[in-house]
This record gives sequence, C-alpha cells and structure tokens, in this order.
Amino acid sequence: MSKPLRKRSGTQKKSSPGSPRVRTWGETVVDLGSGAGFDVFTAAKRVGPTGKAIGVDMNKNMVDKANANKAYTNASNVQFIESAITSIPLPDNTVDCIISNCVINLVPAVEKQLVFNEMFRLLNPGGRVAISDILARKEFTEEMKKSIALYVGCIAGASQVSDYEAFLKNAGFADVLIVDSKNDLNVYFTAAEAKTSCSAVQLGITDFNEWAGSFQVYAVKPAANRE
Repeated sequence: MSKPLRKRSGTQKKSSPGSPRVRTWGETVVDLGSGAGFDVFTAAKRVGPTGKAIGVDMNKNMVDKANANKAYTNASNVQFIESAITSIPLPDNTVDCIISNCVINLVPAVEKQLVFNEMFRLLNPGGRVAISDILARKEFTEEMKKSIALYVGCIAGASQVSDYEAFLKNAGFADVLIVDSKNDLNVYFTAAEAKTSCSAVQLGITDFNEWAGSFQVYAVKPAANRE
C-alpha cells in the first residue's frame, strides 16, 4: 500500500499540536476542521490507547483522506466525522479538550457564536479549549473582507480579538487567554496570491501584520461546582 500521509509545507503547518496544555493520557480530544487528520494522529499518540482522538471536517474529500490515513496507520483510537463544526453529532459533556487551527475564522460571522456554543456543549466540566486562529488587530475594509486571496490566506474572515473573547465568554467559558504568536502573516498572503488574481498592492496593503495576527487561544469550561 502506498503511503497516504504527507508532510505539510511550511505555510500550512499547524502549530501547538504537542503542547502539554492540550491533552494527556486517557483523554478524549476533538479537532475542529481536522483535514487529512495529521493533528488527530498526533493527539491519538498523546492520549494513548485508553484515550480517543476525533477529527471533525465538513469536507467529504478530506474525511475520506483522513480515513485512508487511519487505515494506513492502523490507529484504533481515532475517529473522523463528516460534519459542520456548528452542529457536531457527539453527546454532551464527553470531550476533555478541543483543538483547532485556522478554521474558525472561515466560519461566517453570523455562525461563529454557534461554534463556541458547540464546543462548550461537548466539553466535560473542566474541559479545555486550545486552538490557533487568525484574529484581526483592526477593522478590515469592505474590499479586504471580499478579497478571495485574503480568504484563501485565512485572513478575510478573522474576528476582532475582543469579539473572539466575547464569543468564548458568551458560550460560558472562563479563564480565557488569547496570546499573540507573532507569526508573519505576509507569508500566508504570498502563498494565497499565487492561487488568485488579487495582490496586496491592489488592496493598498504593505504589511498584513498590521491588520491581523496568529493567536493561541485557551479557555476552560468551569467545573460543575465552580462558583
């Protein structure tokens, strides 16, 4: 059998899959927007045979690729679900940690709160969120919001940092921590430009880091007895 697993390029690599804050032995972890499953397999190794790693993706082709990778690796504690991340077919209070990378910013603004509500529903009391996402440092122009290249580069749909924090708190999360990763977003847009006809010059932008940034986001679902 040929090897279906492939390494990502530098601009696609997901950050923080090995963070000790993310998962521990025996836990159940869910990856939102899991793609071909690379971070799911990393999580599966972390949680061990008594734990479980679940990937959720709305793209059937990506779920098929992930399952092909699962067959190749023979991972017994891995599951992939084809579903939108606004409504996931998993029971309440059954997950210990939720991870995600550059996915929530792609969700339409009117549906973003639903994603955080769904995370809260799935997590056990005391469960954690440990995700990476692109957030806006200042309000985008209408032209930027409509840019195909910015969408491809995971930038156009970015929420303001304050809005992201509000989404989490409105869902019920506590101990919200949003940390600027200081990554260079110009790299993302350069790759996106190659796939589209849009350029930074056309948008009047010289440095995307002034407009948005890559952030690590952490939050906790309060324990049942927490006041």
